[in-house]
Amino acid sequence: MKLVLATEVYPPRAGGAGWSTRALALGLREAGHSVTVVTTSVGPADLDGLLVERLKVRKHRRFNVPRAIAARLHELEWDVGHAQHSLSALGCLSGDRASRVAVTIRDHWPVCFWSTRISRGSVCPGCGLLPMTRCVTGHVPADPPISFGAIPYMKLDLREKRRALERSGANLAVSEAVAQELRATGIPRVEVIPNIVDAEETRLASNEGTLPLPDRFLLFVGKLEENKGARLLIPAIARAGTGLPLVVLGEGTLQHELHLEAARHDVELLLRGWASREDVLKAMSRATALVFPSLWPEPLSRVLLEAIALGTPIAAMRTGGTPEILTHEENGLLCDDTDGLGDALARLAADDGLRRRLADGARERARAFAPDVLVPRYEAVYKRLL
Repeated sequence: MKLVLATEVYPPRAGGAGWSTRALALGLREAGHSVTVVTTSVGPADLDGLLVERLKVRKHRRFNVPRAIAARLHELEWDVGHAQHSLSALGCLSGDRASRVAVTIRDHWPVCFWSTRISRGSVCPGCGLLPMTRCVTGHVPADPPISFGAIPYMKLDLREKRRALERSGANLAVSEAVAQELRATGIPRVEVIPNIVDAEETRLASNEGTLPLPDRFLLFVGKLEENKGARLLIPAIARAGTGLPLVVLGEGTLQHELHLEAARHDVELLLRGWASREDVLKAMSRATALVFPSLWPEPLSRVLLEAIALGTPIAAMRTGGTPEILTHEENGLLCDDTDGLGDALARLAADDGLRRRLADGARERARAFAPDVLVPRYEAVYKRLL
């Protein structure tokens, strides 16, 4: 089949959505399909031997990204299109071939304007009028009641996205947790196919990394934002009392606050900023434990998928789709609050046998997300759309 994967985020500089799209593209190519990636992210046109068409979009991305993707897909010859994110979905579904388009939903963009379902540091109760007056605070650069003027646009935007998904041939949630909220919203044709992780790719972790790392350390990988639980990091590390430094690979608006909290709790904090994928994998392979304090209903974290493929011991908050990756005491430790997260980290740091047991369980669990398991499920969707 001639397949087009459309996305607004794609490597080399990308988060989990971009790397998951790449993993799918490589798996489909390995299965014998012709794969073209159409993206509005910057980077080389030839990546991993894949044809990557990079469209130039500068201003007003909310409107221009869908238009650019729609225009390019109109020009290309393809059998099935597969949109990988919200703006690419709007572009792919605007044409007359929408019934031959599958959409992967990797976060909460059909049900939350901000895509995080986080409002003022906690899970949002829903997008009713009253909750929306609450969630514009901190997002809209104006004080109430002026900030409330954004609400009609927010509601219109969500309505447009949901109507677009009604036109798609298939809506693929990355976890059952995401699928449940989509079905509750009335979005049709929802099925679950998780993200792919290729354990063979973890061989990159054996390469010489460029980041200096301590002999033993705790690791956080991700954005330093509310939804990723960045505020919980230092309190959890302080409670663990391991004396191990915390290495942070990521950037975000809470970076300064993290510095202050670390100084207040006498936690050694090593902020390394954004890191290449090779360095991230290297750090995961060497970490005493990965701390995953995510507060939002985590769809299906790529950080966790790559960590289990590497056999990294994990202490994670029990949110969203995370329990669909980890089983408590079998391949990771699941926690319900900051104190529990700190206690789990203390156990992992002190118990070599526990780390080895969880590492073996994690590598075994990673097989469920391998290309040879998941690519046939995508192919079945594509054949159905044809």
